Amino acid sequence: MKLPDNLLFSIFQDQDARIKKALSEKTLDIATGRRVRAISEEPSITYNVIELKKEIAQLSQHSQNRLFADTNLTYVDFTLGKIEDTIKKLYADLLRTKNSATVSSEQLIAMAEGFNQSIRQLLDRVNERLGQNYIFGGNSLTVKPFNENTLSYEAGPEDFEVWISENSKVSVFLEGGRVFKTNLYVSRATFNSPTDSFSSAGSITIQIGANTYTINYGGAGEPQNIEELANHINSNLGDRIKAFVSTNPDGTYSLALSTKDLSADMEFISITGDFSTGFDNPNILQAIKRVRDKLENGIYPDEFDLFSINRSYDIVAMRRSEVGSVLNVVKNLQSTQENLDLVLKKQKSDLEDADIPESIMEYTKYRMAYEALMRIVADQKDLTILRYL
Repeated sequence: MKLPDNLLFSIFQDQDARIKKALSEKTLDIATGRRVRAISEEPSITYNVIELKKEIAQLSQHSQNRLFADTNLTYVDFTLGKIEDTIKKLYADLLRTKNSATVSSEQLIAMAEGFNQSIRQLLDRVNERLGQNYIFGGNSLTVKPFNENTLSYEAGPEDFEVWISENSKVSVFLEGGRVFKTNLYVSRATFNSPTDSFSSAGSITIQIGANTYTINYGGAGEPQNIEELANHINSNLGDRIKAFVSTNPDGTYSLALSTKDLSADMEFISITGDFSTGFDNPNILQAIKRVRDKLENGIYPDEFDLFSINRSYDIVAMRRSEVGSVLNVVKNLQSTQENLDLVLKKQKSDLEDADIPESIMEYTKYRMAYEALMRIVADQKDLTILRYL
């Protein structure tokens, strides 16, 4: 039984539109590789895709920052290693001189030239650049860190940091004033002899960590000169403070202090009496230069000179260890970020991308359905190519 034309036409129109729409969608799926192409199609899926894109973009920036940090900190570590080597050699040379009983003034002056060359090498290292940025210039980036004449730090007051994850950031360019700061202190007050009596009694109040210490001198029953004062400090506070009588480059004497603990700083709360002019706190370069100046003037090195060079080496080693710890964290983060990137992209792909094999299979199914519809119409209306020949 043949169907009426109007019913057949109605069925054909409905099926034709449905199958053509499905064919068109699968064709676009295959051509674009995307299942969702407009927000209006799947608002919730599109929102999730947008959020995933934000996470992927942020992760990409963090990954770039991590690589930037890795490159810079690796170079910082290398540079600190070279500085360690230079200071270690200076210490060995000074130790040989200190242990020798037959060193002439001419030999000391010759040794000073070796120190001078080392200071120039160290100055080049602490003013090292990576690209246009000084690695020890802190957040100023392009300002040379250390003055070539005074050897004082003149660049940024803080480290330059970058975010390597949503919750953590690391220092990339270090503030050289902190990196090369020592806990060595030399009195500005000088004396012609270690046994010269103090002209004005007073006290030195020092804070180390949470502890405060007051050292009195010049009064009855108290140390009367810097030699007695150094001995008094070492006897009573030797577990926290080391004291020395040190010769200055001009031949006078000063009281030199340092914390026993390598990582501890000393803060002078108040100073009265002969030492009221305060204490200088040389950085590593300045501490080495002080020894160089003494040798240049033919002055034999003392215990504080040896201690200050050794302490300078230990401080650089400690800073290098700190950089190494951060660098280790940065390097270990690489695999975590790479894995997270794969996960996020997979989630985005699952939401957004079409399943090509499935789309091809469905396209074939709809194509066969359309051909079957054409045959049904042809059979119902007895349409063949022979009727038009």
